[in-house]
Amino acid sequence: MPSTDPPQALHLRASGGLNLQLAAELHPRIRALLERELDGIAALLAPWGRFVGPVRVRSAESVDALRLLAGGPTDGVLHAAATGEAIALLAPERWTTPPGDHEIVRVLAHELAHALLFQRCSPAGRQTPVALPCWFREGMAVVASEGRPDGRRRIEAAARPDWLALAHADAAAIARAGLAVYDVAATLFDAWFERYGIRSLHALAREMRSGRSFADAFMRACGVDESGWLAETCAHLGALARDG
Repeated sequence: MPSTDPPQALHLRASGGLNLQLAAELHPRIRALLERELDGIAALLAPWGRFVGPVRVRSAESVDALRLLAGGPTDGVLHAAATGEAIALLAPERWTTPPGDHEIVRVLAHELAHALLFQRCSPAGRQTPVALPCWFREGMAVVASEGRPDGRRRIEAAARPDWLALAHADAAAIARAGLAVYDVAATLFDAWFERYGIRSLHALAREMRSGRSFADAFMRACGVDESGWLAETCAHLGALARDG
């Protein structure tokens, strides 16, 4: 006979310091996917640094419940949310379009990439996520979980006239623009990482852990002003899109 015992909290460990604490009430499909795919997710995130602490994984039965678990406003994403200490996913049957296993794993990797970046950039003892611009936060999560954007995605993003606005999109803008925000973020982060590389990512995180703002950390890590770099990069990529 199948067991009728209630589910128990579970700890899963993988490389890169990835230590997950699965809530006892975590949706069984999400739990099963994590147990099966954890090593693959850890391999995706390993190039981006080590986790500083454990990450709790929870699920929610409604969008309102998800927002409560997020501890504040979400970025217009209705399927998941992340802080440095926890990620939360909407129960798969509540998604607007029923997801396959691959899509759930992709979202898990994306949210864990957020948790990793928040952990690496947060001063010790900080309880709320540090402020990171949309292009950097979402761009890193997209590239880490999906790989570099392909040519079509870059061209479509670069052809948009609202690049700079989407680079610093807030929750309302993300809700309005949808996938375009993630295309722009991935394209900009990929361009930044191609130019500055992992050492600058480590340096930026280190400066933010010391208490500096993102803008100050960016200047110290890259030697340029973030707003100037964004304007130059958007102009350059936009010209390439027009010429292409």
